[in-house]
Amino acid sequence: MVSGGKGNSDKEIVMVDPLEAKRLASKQMQAFKAKEKLKRRRRIEAINGAWAMLGLTVGLVIEGHSGNGILAQLAGYWGAIVSFFVR
Repeated sequence: MVSGGKGNSDKEIVMVDPLEAKRLASKQMQAFKAKEKLKRRRRIEAINGAWAMLGLTVGLVIEGHSGNGILAQLAGYWGAIVSFFVR
């Protein structure tokens, strides 16, 4: 540490090695990126869960109206898609 020189100064200057400063900044940036990556994954997982619940709800509503179970609905949709391309 180097002091101001004249009088008692409360401000102190700390000399830092440039390579050490770069290493420390890089380490902090990696921690920041890891935290952001985790936030993004959690957001994506929440959106995926919401779509899954919506799909299940729609399947159950259709089952209530048509009487066909979810697997029978999927088989019907698959058959319609295949027949569209096979004509």
